[in-house]
Amino acid sequence: MANPGGDKQNTQAQGHAADLGKKGLGKLGDPLRRASDFGSVLVVDDDPDTVEILCRLLETQKLRTLPAQSGSQCLEIARAEAVDVILLDVTMPGMDGLTVCAELARDERTRAIPVILVTARDDHETRVAGMKLGVSEFLTKPVNKTDLFARVRGQLEGRALAREMDQAIQEPAKE
Repeated sequence: MANPGGDKQNTQAQGHAADLGKKGLGKLGDPLRRASDFGSVLVVDDDPDTVEILCRLLETQKLRTLPAQSGSQCLEIARAEAVDVILLDVTMPGMDGLTVCAELARDERTRAIPVILVTARDDHETRVAGMKLGVSEFLTKPVNKTDLFARVRGQLEGRALAREMDQAIQEPAKE
């Protein structure tokens, strides 16, 4: 027996799926994907093996990764590419992670990108310095992959919500 309201419900569901797709919250053929299922992560560490491992882990979650092996490379990529989250090592030769954070905060193009600081030394001073520079999260090496995924997803969801709010503010009110 046919559901008398079935066609109307189907049309409403399709309209909702289309709205999600327009907002970047779904993808054609998969309208229920979460906003955190999309995004690009800039992975920065002076150790190429660490960069490769972190990139591979994030790619298993279907995230786009951008590798960098120095603070200056990080800044160059962050200014040129669409980056949603930066996973940044603290201790690097030349420009360390905290200096990179300060430079990111000074630049209008990179200021809003969430930074997850990765550190081998889990000391209070590093965390305080990072928080003063606007660091969003901290991970301690060796990185636990469950923590990595949860923190990156959390930052991606926050970023998606911020974009949605910005878009809603910029759109004229519909009556």
